[in-house]
Amino acid sequence: MLPPEVRMKKTRDFAAMATKGRSIFGFFSTLRIRSVSPTSNSLVAFIISTKIFKKAVERNRAKRRFRASVRELLPLIPKGFHLLFILKPQTLDGDYEKMKADTAHMLEKIPETMKQPLKLSPRAQREMRKGKVGGGSRFVKPAKKRNK
Repeated sequence: MLPPEVRMKKTRDFAAMATKGRSIFGFFSTLRIRSVSPTSNSLVAFIISTKIFKKAVERNRAKRRFRASVRELLPLIPKGFHLLFILKPQTLDGDYEKMKADTAHMLEKIPETMKQPLKLSPRAQREMRKGKVGGGSRFVKPAKKRNK
């Protein structure tokens, strides 16, 4: 487990990553990062899809392995960021040392990635055009159609 002070827990923080986060792509995961107050501690979270890992045992094992590699790299994480790791299928059976090296490489790329302009995903662009995003930070579920 990661220490409680570095875990991202709030739903609004996860939602803000969808529209205000930048991506860094690695072999074992995709890293979404968002800048917050430079003096605050960085928060880390993990997402793993049930589409990719059908069984809970596989999801938990992959998340445990990846969490352990990130725990060893906590000193390399710069202050003032929210980090969201979206795990890929290679996490389950990949070499642990390669996973750790790939994660360290992504953490090194954070400063140069934050200098680049924000690129919104097609879904975020569509939602913002419709006005369904409050302040550009949260997706709103579309209203259900009623049959009359």
